Amino acid sequence: MKQCKIPEGCQTFDEVIEEKLKDKKFKKAWNESDAEFATERALIELRMKGNETQKKLADKLHTKQAYISRVENGTVSPTIGYIAKMADALNADAEIIFRPRGSKEIIRAVLVKEKKRKYTAKKNSRGSEIRNSK
Repeated sequence: MKQCKIPEGCQTFDEVIEEKLKDKKFKKAWNESDAEFATERALIELRMKGNETQKKLADKLHTKQAYISRVENGTVSPTIGYIAKMADALNADAEIIFRPRGSKEIIRAVLVKEKKRKYTAKKNSRGSEIRNSK
């Protein structure tokens, strides 16, 4: 990555965050957003690796592209069940892993083990494509 000089009197992002994290309210909000951000990034990566557009994914899930966009940018927080549906539509397994602190034990909550539904396209009477899941 190209190194750039920070203009005098300016701070790097890391310096700003380090300073902001001293505020207990900010730190709490920052830490609470980690799980959502990680989930959003994972769903975007999964969709892109599968060469899916937001529109194609939305069609498979019988929703609008705008909703997929809001999920991916963190404007809405989908339920765990909806995240599982998204993973399934993207042909991916999904699970949540719990690891008790101080332990090597792992407790898994499997959301999608294998593809549960087959997403197919059907034509309506006008010849337009309709997405259904079986």
